[in-house]
Amino acid sequence: MSATLHDSPALPAPDPESRRPAPAAPMTHNLLARTAAALCLAVAVLAGFASLTGVVEGRAWFPALVLPVLAIHLSAGVLRGITGLRWVAYPVAMLVALVALVQHEAMLSTGYTLTGFQWFNAVLSEAALQLSTQVPPVAYSRYVAFAILVCAVAISLLIELLASFRKVALLVIAPLCFAPVVASLFKQEGAGIWNLALLLAAVLGYTALLPYLFRGGQPPAHPKFPAPRQLGFLGATALVCIAAMLAAGFWMPGFRKGMFPEGIRPSGDLLASNVDPLLTLGRDLRANNGSTVLSYYTSSDKAPYLRTSVIEDLSQARWEPNEALPKDTYFGNTAMQEDFTTFNANEQVARLEWANGISSPVLPLPNRSYFVEGIVGNWNWVPESSVARLSGDAVAATGDVSVAYSELDLSPQMARNLGFFGGVRQDEPGEVYRQLPEDPENTLRTSLDGALDEAYKDADSTGSDFEKAVAIQDFLRSREFVYSERTPLREGYDGANKRVVEAFLERRQGYCVHFASAMALMAREAGIPSRIAVGYAPGKANGKTVQVGKDTAESELESRLEPGTKLTGYSVTGQQSHSWPELYLQGLGWVPFEPTPGQGQPPSYAPQETSTAGPAEFGDEEVPTDRATQRPAESPEASAPAAAPQAAPGEPANGWWALALLAVVVGGALSLAPLRRRHLARQRQMLIAAGGVPAAEALWVELQAIGADAGRRAGEQESVSDYTRRLGDDFTGLDAELRRLETAIQASFYASRHPEPGAAKQLVSDLQSVRAQLHLSLPLRARLAAALFPASLRTARLRRLDDSRAARSTAS
Repeated sequence: MSATLHDSPALPAPDPESRRPAPAAPMTHNLLARTAAALCLAVAVLAGFASLTGVVEGRAWFPALVLPVLAIHLSAGVLRGITGLRWVAYPVAMLVALVALVQHEAMLSTGYTLTGFQWFNAVLSEAALQLSTQVPPVAYSRYVAFAILVCAVAISLLIELLASFRKVALLVIAPLCFAPVVASLFKQEGAGIWNLALLLAAVLGYTALLPYLFRGGQPPAHPKFPAPRQLGFLGATALVCIAAMLAAGFWMPGFRKGMFPEGIRPSGDLLASNVDPLLTLGRDLRANNGSTVLSYYTSSDKAPYLRTSVIEDLSQARWEPNEALPKDTYFGNTAMQEDFTTFNANEQVARLEWANGISSPVLPLPNRSYFVEGIVGNWNWVPESSVARLSGDAVAATGDVSVAYSELDLSPQMARNLGFFGGVRQDEPGEVYRQLPEDPENTLRTSLDGALDEAYKDADSTGSDFEKAVAIQDFLRSREFVYSERTPLREGYDGANKRVVEAFLERRQGYCVHFASAMALMAREAGIPSRIAVGYAPGKANGKTVQVGKDTAESELESRLEPGTKLTGYSVTGQQSHSWPELYLQGLGWVPFEPTPGQGQPPSYAPQETSTAGPAEFGDEEVPTDRATQRPAESPEASAPAAAPQAAPGEPANGWWALALLAVVVGGALSLAPLRRRHLARQRQMLIAAGGVPAAEALWVELQAIGADAGRRAGEQESVSDYTRRLGDDFTGLDAELRRLETAIQASFYASRHPEPGAAKQLVSDLQSVRAQLHLSLPLRARLAAALFPASLRTARLRRLDDSRAARSTAS
């Protein structure tokens, strides 16, 4: 038994006479690989479109993509793997896509007067209008969801077309990039690392399977699926690519931060009409868009505010206009039936002009508008909020619009008297205008009460609702608050809701949305019904005028004015995007206030304006981010501790998340070698369980691998008996196990008595005992290194033995 063993003996060549006839052509052609590749493509498409979360509001649109995308790719992949059915793969995929589109809820609601194709165009037109007139995140609707589904199935069909041909199969990467590119451009958080990581892993899997998809009619020369070594290399490549993406995310835009400045919308200068106008408004302001949205001429000496939406319900987590309010449908020129207070009100006329046509279905109108002229087509009027919305046809056909509106001209004393003695009787507003957000911890009420105490402290009188409202407005316009468009975003309280108002009252820095929201909630806490209006602050005079009687293009409303009346021109840009509160006061009805310092115009009935710290005094860089926000100290020396800054949405609060991601990547990389080692051991155990010649070969290779991992590698010229004897001398407790292993291996190699399947359990148990004893003998550090970095994977001799065994198994 002293013979030297260099390698396992080669098996005798099979007898030529025993060869069987060539089998018939298989019914399937690499079906498993094709199915796996189709699944990879489906996952890549879905991962790409998942990055659009944030470009489109919510996730309700995503589940509708999963089944159609999976069905398209799996049906095409499976059919291409079945002999004789390859030609029907793409038609079936197109049929699946058609069924998915026809069964979508947007298509099922078609009218009886329209054909399916006409309704399809109408649905896409409505979706295009919604997408083009909103700043991301675009409000969810079934039309937007349908447009996304159309894009998803179109991209899936294009991918399947490319995947059908060998020379262009890798070009599927181009359409897969569509959704992530859109997300990286218009989503403030970027496309998202994990969505891109999943897409990358799926593309790598598809790339690895390409060699197994296109073989012509020739039988495969090697297995129909990647070998474990190839899969391990693919996994390592994927981890490296993901690590590179994580590293690039720290400095490259598009991963965690959008590539376009905040506020840019897909349609450029189109007017935004999102369902969440408060968050959109902040983005419009920060976009610094100086392009003119519209121009208007007014007969009034004061430029009016223009409203586009009103938010009534402030008790919810998300504040948005109520789309379910009753609407009146009109066509063309219309007088709205409104019971506005006319006491000391002036009737005014305004002409609205758009240089490039109306760009939004929401028509910006002055408060208390009662007659609109110039609309061509159908439009809706919401009496409760005084908001007008045009139909799609009216948006395209309407040019200039003229409007008659009532302008209050009240002195403070007159408004105070009306508040005490009452004026024109009006219907009381509903309970929704009095409700506060849910506040189980009582934190909001505490903040509001504290702010009201400060507001009332400096007020001359707060006996009536009107005096309370004026006191709140003056308090918010005082030096206690600073106008800033960046601080809320930077410190994580942008937009408007309960949490945002609490943070604003503590930080006391924000823009019009925060001032309007705070005044609305403070008014409700004081018992005054309130709501928030959104639209445009008074425009800036552009130096142009129109004189009644001399302008040949004047409207019917303008012609009713006295000849010679001059209409003063104003221009409105994105920088005039504004929000303000409206309070319901007895005798006055709904009246607007202006609590934002340095912005807009305080109303005539509440003109008090203290020295403010407006945007002209404080630039974004000059606004302190750690300003003390407690109530004013009793002495100049007393100061409150600075509030801890919060992280803005989409930005890391600190570096711990990066360390966590790094730990995940490092952990994944360290697990590759142990997983590979365990996979090889399991393969060898399966061969041992099967019995025969491969069982003895696997026993010998695994025994050497165990020794190599424990630092007791077998020599190149060392035989089975020499190696087992050396191990037995060092570990006397393993004599029986090593003897059984030696006997089984040598009996197979030299006497052709191969291990029986029934003996496999004992032999595998012996190998495990040897491994346990050898590893327990190592120091803790060496044992850890052996587990993480198995030396057997780096041993050239073991790799040669594995390769030669695999080659003989394939040949047999």
